[in-house]
Amino acid sequence: MAATTLPALRFAPELLLAAQDVRVAFFDVDGVLTDGGLFFSETGETLKRFNTLDGHGLKLLQKAGIVPAVITGRDSAPLRVRLHALGVEHAVFGTEDKRPAAEQMLATLGLTWAQAAAMGDDWPDLPVM
Repeated sequence: MAATTLPALRFAPELLLAAQDVRVAFFDVDGVLTDGGLFFSETGETLKRFNTLDGHGLKLLQKAGIVPAVITGRDSAPLRVRLHALGVEHAVFGTEDKRPAAEQMLATLGLTWAQAAAMGDDWPDLPVM
């Protein structure tokens, strides 16, 4: 079977320049690393659906030297298992006040806001973005 080659991704030079110093990327979970839906088991356990492409993206960030970090308002065993499987070492669970959590992670990593990127989808994510 012949190996396939993927087309090179092309980004605007301004975007590459703005992102060159990023060393940590903060992510919300619900609606960002999941489709935002919640499933409930017969016992009432909350389940989430993760997309494997998002997991692949987190791994690519790690390979590029960017630390993926998660700050989420919820906590669950499946979420912790998923993040562990992806090698995400920096995570804060069950917090709605996300900026102090991000500031603590930056301090722990010895980084500044100028070295951070963030992805979220709701009002509690705005202070980090």
